[in-house]
Amino acid sequence: MHMRGLFFAAPKRPAMKRIKLGISISLTGSYSVQGVESFRGLSLYVSDVNARGGIHVAQLGRRLPVDLVHIDDESDADICRRNVERLMTKEQADILLGPYSSSLALAAAEEAEAGDVTLWNHGGSTDEMDERGFTCLVSAITPASMYSRGIIALVRKTDPGARRIAAFSAFDSGFSRNVARGVDLYGAEYGFEVRRFEFRTGREDFSELLPEAMDWEPDLVIGMGRLNDDLLLAGRMIDTGARPKAAALAAASIGLFREAFGDYAEGFMSSSQWEREGGKDPDAGPTSEEFFERYEAAYGHAPDFVAAQGYNIGVVIEECIGRAGVLDRRTLRDIAREIDFRTFYGRFKTDARGGQTGHEMVTVQWQGGGKAVVYPEAPASGRLAYPARFNF
Repeated sequence: MHMRGLFFAAPKRPAMKRIKLGISISLTGSYSVQGVESFRGLSLYVSDVNARGGIHVAQLGRRLPVDLVHIDDESDADICRRNVERLMTKEQADILLGPYSSSLALAAAEEAEAGDVTLWNHGGSTDEMDERGFTCLVSAITPASMYSRGIIALVRKTDPGARRIAAFSAFDSGFSRNVARGVDLYGAEYGFEVRRFEFRTGREDFSELLPEAMDWEPDLVIGMGRLNDDLLLAGRMIDTGARPKAAALAAASIGLFREAFGDYAEGFMSSSQWEREGGKDPDAGPTSEEFFERYEAAYGHAPDFVAAQGYNIGVVIEECIGRAGVLDRRTLRDIAREIDFRTFYGRFKTDARGGQTGHEMVTVQWQGGGKAVVYPEAPASGRLAYPARFNF
């Protein structure tokens, strides 16, 4: 019944008491190794910030505890899309975090864009994240096309006579294609001849492709495929005694590489988004050493850069909330694109579209059973062994 003169106020939303972070993450499936590590890093951040009473929100005049809502995407893009939609609608997450892997991060970004919800990207490094023109994105990691720059620069500095780079690239992986694009660019810049050896991810055993590449006599072999592709390539190199002067594989940046190959890991190089040696004087959050010790105490093993990415995105979001004083998504997005500061993970600075421009990667090499940072000079902990001292 309609009653004139009576006005009914909309029900008030209960005063916010907690901040809800939402993430679709690969706890099973092909990306689960890195997905689990990323989730552990993020979970550790939530534990740490809640131990301090939560994140301070100036508009509310108090700290709010943080809840972490996660849904396993099983390393599947379609499931990831459904998860993101649920996090935005049913779960009503205040902060939406991206998943690990470039393909899943792109799927998440498409859903976030459709819902005009900011996606805090800490696990998708393909350059397409920046090039697709998303307006919802804030990225905290170096794009894939930059992965090879330090490796190529260091080999050139160490060996002025080096001439050839053999680049193994998965043509059906956005991450791998963009790494290869960077190899072409920086290889030319530093005076190398680059030849690509392309394959389909998950379908190549390198029994023919590796001998073909080695017959070309490359000085540097770069393999930047997915995890299992790189492990197969390394295994084939070890089994056949393929010993270029230097070899760099994406998978060699994580501890699993050493677990898989033991002493045969010696000499392999990689690019890494983070290592323990950096992040000694951050503007916000813990130092690298503090993060390292907390993670090791919590999970019983040393963190890789993937775990650091998970923790770091929490620090970045907290800093943005602290500067904005509010939880409004668009305000936080704008703040994130304006600020320039350092965490244990490195510098955070984006361009006007939210693409990361400030963070720099380091080059590592397995030496004496551990990873040594060999480039740049700061925060290097060792010198490049060149030619590589492979144990096969």
